[in-house]
Amino acid sequence: MKIIARSGWGARAPKNSRDVIHVTWATRTEFVVHHTEGPKTQKVRAIQDFHINGNGWNDIGYNFLVDEHGTIYEGRGWLVVGAHCPDHNRTGIGVAFIGSNNPTALAEKSIRWLYDEACRKAGRKLKKRTHGQLYATACPGPRLQAWVNAGMPIKEEPPAPAPEPAIKIIMKGDVPQWPGRVLEYDPDESMMFGEDVRVWQAKLAKRGWKIDVDSWYGPKSAAVCRGYQKGTGLPVTGKVDRATWDMTWSWTKPSTPSAAPPPSCEPTTADEAN
Repeated sequence: MKIIARSGWGARAPKNSRDVIHVTWATRTEFVVHHTEGPKTQKVRAIQDFHINGNGWNDIGYNFLVDEHGTIYEGRGWLVVGAHCPDHNRTGIGVAFIGSNNPTALAEKSIRWLYDEACRKAGRKLKKRTHGQLYATACPGPRLQAWVNAGMPIKEEPPAPAPEPAIKIIMKGDVPQWPGRVLEYDPDESMMFGEDVRVWQAKLAKRGWKIDVDSWYGPKSAAVCRGYQKGTGLPVTGKVDRATWDMTWSWTKPSTPSAAPPPSCEPTTADEAN
């Protein structure tokens, strides 16, 4: 997993570099879990400011912090003495969940990864501890306490769904045949992606429409589709069905001036992001 370095979250330098004390892995014997007892939206820099300005500490107290998304932030790091638990700052690596007794599965996974990584670096198993086991405090709350007591288990993740078969484009001469699925944009569903989208977009772009040829059928592609359907007399749905697909390649500019070709300009909703 990736650890966001101090520079990545805008850390202040410790108040006094002479008070930054390093230990060796031989000194580390335990892994201490905390929570910050604040909202999940707390910024790491705000926690550091409170620890320095409010508590008078030299730096942020924890060695590492983990947010609800499982993002890991470097605090004091692996081998710098922290300020997270009296009498256990040298021996213990303090890791805090940013929140208050409401850990997420992603956060637990990252905390467990930090524990396993600490054991790997130490070359031995470290004791799993919580702040409340070592000091008179309710930290890290009953949910994290129970999780640590159970051995810090990680929930099994469901297997990833099998990928959908790739869309194959069959050519008949220079004309791609209908690939078999309707292209449509639904803001409440995953955006459609595939070679059929790219082929259709490329043809509309060649006809003069301002459209991104990126294989994603988003709101701009749907807007272009509606404009093209309106210009060719098709039902205006914004969906590339078989009739729209076939018309994309079969339409030719009429020879009579009275007939209106589909416009080759950007539709009125072209400012929508694709």
